[in-house]
Amino acid sequence: MNIVVIHQSRSGNTKKAAELLGGAVNSPENKVTVRSTENLDFKELANADLIFIGTWVDGLILFGHRPGDIGKLNTIPPLWGKTVVAFMTHAVNPGKAASKFANFLESKGANVISSRSISKSKIESEIRPFAEEVLAGLSSH
Repeated sequence: MNIVVIHQSRSGNTKKAAELLGGAVNSPENKVTVRSTENLDFKELANADLIFIGTWVDGLILFGHRPGDIGKLNTIPPLWGKTVVAFMTHAVNPGKAASKFANFLESKGANVISSRSISKSKIESEIRPFAEEVLAGLSSH
């Protein structure tokens, strides 16, 4: 399976999460590439069987949560029919940012099968179980 992990990171947490995700889904059966939104390969996206797309949660502690750097995320081409997983990193409270991000990706044509925001303090412990859950869900279809 061709898997592409795309990230838009401000402080490095989402980049770290993306790299850990790439490692978690890497296997002899999977070809995995991890890229920044600033270094997209459109042919690679076209050939991808699964795409993880990550950003950070922007907003105030109690309200206004939304995907960070939506302008840079708009550089991602239409994802018609692509199987996509949305992931985010947050410091305190993600609010409903993950579902907003999933809606944004669906508006680009993606088939979003999962969306989650992970606390920056739990990236290392939560990424592998998240990746395994996504892959298990794919194999059960």
